[in-house]
Amino acid sequence: MTADAQVQGVPQVVAEPPTRLPMVVAPTVALAACGLGMWSWATLLALVWHSPAWATVPLHTLAVVALFTVLHEAAHHAAGSLTWVNGALGRVTVPFVSPFGGFPAARYVHLTQHRSGSPEHLTPWNTRGPAWTLPLRWATVDLWYAWRYLSTPRRPTAESAETLGMLVFLPCVLAAVVGTGHGWELAVVYLVPQRLALALVSWCHDWRPRRRPTGYHRMHAERPGRPFYRYTAIPLPRSPESAAPATEAPSEFHPLTVTGVRSLTGEAVAVTLAVPDGLREVFRFAPGQHLVLRAEIDGEPVERSYAICACPDEPELRVAIKRVPGGRFSGYAMGLRLGDRVLARPPSGTFTLRSEPRHVVAVAAGSGIAPVLPVVVHLLEKSPRSRVTLLYVNRSGDDTLFADELSEYARRFEGRLRVTHYRTDERDPSLRYARGTRPFDSIGQALAISYERYLPGGLDPGRIRGLLEARLHPSKVDEWLLCAPPEVAGPVRAALAEHAVPDDAVHVEHFHRP
Repeated sequence: MTADAQVQGVPQVVAEPPTRLPMVVAPTVALAACGLGMWSWATLLALVWHSPAWATVPLHTLAVVALFTVLHEAAHHAAGSLTWVNGALGRVTVPFVSPFGGFPAARYVHLTQHRSGSPEHLTPWNTRGPAWTLPLRWATVDLWYAWRYLSTPRRPTAESAETLGMLVFLPCVLAAVVGTGHGWELAVVYLVPQRLALALVSWCHDWRPRRRPTGYHRMHAERPGRPFYRYTAIPLPRSPESAAPATEAPSEFHPLTVTGVRSLTGEAVAVTLAVPDGLREVFRFAPGQHLVLRAEIDGEPVERSYAICACPDEPELRVAIKRVPGGRFSGYAMGLRLGDRVLARPPSGTFTLRSEPRHVVAVAAGSGIAPVLPVVVHLLEKSPRSRVTLLYVNRSGDDTLFADELSEYARRFEGRLRVTHYRTDERDPSLRYARGTRPFDSIGQALAISYERYLPGGLDPGRIRGLLEARLHPSKVDEWLLCAPPEVAGPVRAALAEHAVPDDAVHVEHFHRP
């Protein structure tokens, strides 16, 4: 964000709170145990007691359907809040459902379906083509999944390696079983029930919803991260009244007196403005809102919008202004002195959170921290059960706004605020200090717990995906704050969409260059 960047709030829809999950969802684990138990029992019947195929194939088919349900839950991270639990359940169940591919590939393709815009996320392979081919298509839908994944470029290396490994390993095992003369047993125990189960779930989840959508499919499209056993009601359509009204920017300007100018960096200052007693209600603000300031420069009125970086209980307003090369207002603001008067329009904007989310992730770059910081501090002060993860991108430590304040807040909130600093200048001295080369001033400092991390490089798409697939998985985050230039905000928003984060959970401040 530049000093002359205009900040505009985007009204967000007030949505149903995200589904809260325990660390392990017991019904899903129980379903996995039942499916594996039924599959094992049917295998004993077929191979040890030589029961007829008409008795064992239905049992195997039902077991695979149950394991498919567990796989589907794990793909949506609905088997628990622990990422490794979902990964383990997905990897355990996927070989029973298909020998072609692995869990990460199936998860990626299925979540891509959810982003396709179809309310029932239909699989084209299962819904198109001549009617007589549909049963064959239903029974081979896993081949379509494998083809879709292999035709997708630039997937993460580890994910692609696991998929290719499974594509080689499982078919080789099946070929070895057939080569030892057990082809009939393999067909009865594994291949035929698997194909029947895939045909059944494809008919149920793809073909039938195209003709008669059910409450389950509408609910699943609305809240894909909700566990299967919680689909007890059909969500009502959102009415226009449910949207948070946008706050219109007032048109009247009022003169405010400069009572403080503090240097934040060599190219940024914090300007404090006193509010007269008669205007306190007019200038009452919510964290995340902004002021429009006006000044006459070279005989011409110039207006710029700046985020309020004070908290609502402070008696004065404060904005951070960063110099922009060629920026008219920022150059003027750098010369402000105590006692100067600046015209200001009352606060406006909708860059705010819903009431007391449990976990918020904030992404800021440069002076984008200005609207984010008061929102974060206000939440942590008013809601002791909330916590915030801040990802903050800067060129170097010398360019970082509110660096000391962030360190103080991280200590004060004792782990409820965790900050990761990304420094695009990898020669930044603060990176060396963060790695521990600077000597400690005391034993207490050496033993102190740090809630700040410093990483070289920016917040690139690979890093974003890595965070979203691990400790910042969308199922662990209630809301997202994003205030950064397009080169940072664009990849973040794309990654959030790729991981099926609802738009109403992402609060964005847009930057417009002067």
